[in-house]
Amino acid sequence: MHYTTLVIDDSSIQRLATTILVKNHPQLKLVGSFQNPFCGIKAVYDKKVDIVFLDVLMDYVDAFELLDNIEINAAIILNSTWANFAVKAFEYGVDDFLMKPMPKQRFDKAVQKAIAQIELGKKTLPPTYKLSEVMSTFK
Repeated sequence: MHYTTLVIDDSSIQRLATTILVKNHPQLKLVGSFQNPFCGIKAVYDKKVDIVFLDVLMDYVDAFELLDNIEINAAIILNSTWANFAVKAFEYGVDDFLMKPMPKQRFDKAVQKAIAQIELGKKTLPPTYKLSEVMSTFK
């Protein structure tokens, strides 16, 4: 079985590196890679994605602001160059947190953990807000 996967990261180098890891994983199918977090979140809804690799710090918005304001019905793996975000990430109920650059072995472990959560159906979702409410705050 293949799990549809999306990458959202404003760093072109890290987005490419994560995309390569996804493409080379036998259980993942890449359905999109986005620099703009808002376009990426729209694609999460449009493509009914199973797993999202989401950068913590991006232009215009960070991952925690997104998670505070929208519902993402997918496994979420946050990634950052800053380890101090890890505790907060798990408080938000994400499936895993990866440090950049992502070693393949650690990436594979995070993917297996996310797949296990998907299979068990144990996803807990953050509060739901309309995407239009979030988008209207940005000009």
